[in-house]
Amino acid sequence: MLVALGALGIGTAVGVLTGLFGVGGGFLITPLLNVLLGVPMPIAVGTGAMQILGVSAAGLYRRRHEGLTDYKVAAVVFGGNYVGVRLGAALLEGLGGMGAVTINGREVVAVDLILLGIFTIVLAGIALWIWCDARRPGDEEECKGLFARIHCPPYTDFPTLTHPRLSIVVMSYFGLALGFLTGLLGIGGGVILVPALIYLVGMRAHQAAATSLALIALSSFVAVIVHAGAGNTNLALAVPLLIGGSVGVQFGATLCDRCDGQQLKRSFVLVVVGALLIVLGKLIGLVM
Repeated sequence: MLVALGALGIGTAVGVLTGLFGVGGGFLITPLLNVLLGVPMPIAVGTGAMQILGVSAAGLYRRRHEGLTDYKVAAVVFGGNYVGVRLGAALLEGLGGMGAVTINGREVVAVDLILLGIFTIVLAGIALWIWCDARRPGDEEECKGLFARIHCPPYTDFPTLTHPRLSIVVMSYFGLALGFLTGLLGIGGGVILVPALIYLVGMRAHQAAATSLALIALSSFVAVIVHAGAGNTNLALAVPLLIGGSVGVQFGATLCDRCDGQQLKRSFVLVVVGALLIVLGKLIGLVM
């Protein structure tokens, strides 16, 4: 019962973040299940993917009439995303077979140590990236669109973007990288996807938040199938996570409508830093 209540609380909190920032919350769910509830990391990854799928689908339904989701971007990126998810899941399975390592006379599960280390690096980089940009003066809705500077045919046009003409190859590899993280870490990719859609693809903040939900739902669907086949899911944990997440996402989406782009960036930094501290604390506890 305590584990179920803990999963319910985690799911609700992550659901609010999903609706507010357009992130699936896997960057929080996976480490929190491991740190707070003691769930083995492979199970946390697979179960987290199940929760992300349900919450992102609920968030996408919530935003269905807003007209902010660019489904063409989601479809093109998903081509590489599918391959990346399967590659990440295959690597996770390989890491799971490494067993335990001895650190300071104590045995530590190798896959837990490696994944927590990767989480620390990823979250620290994202927090630094967004924090530096949030402090920069200028137009809060300025979009970089760096992918538009890469010339690699074939191309396609995305009418909703600041720089409409982008390379299909570049977008596919972008999806592959995000999918790899989904398969390996159980994250929907929103923690990376939202800033990437803004700075690399060229979307505005609210459009990026909405489009990320579609991408997260697609990649999480593949991840759930792959991890379920590998036995890395726990339905008893997934149900309270989904219930809490489905409720929380509605509150988050309402809050998002009341915030401007710059407020979202600054608040997002705080969330990422909080996740980083949780992961770092667990990692230090393993190696000390």
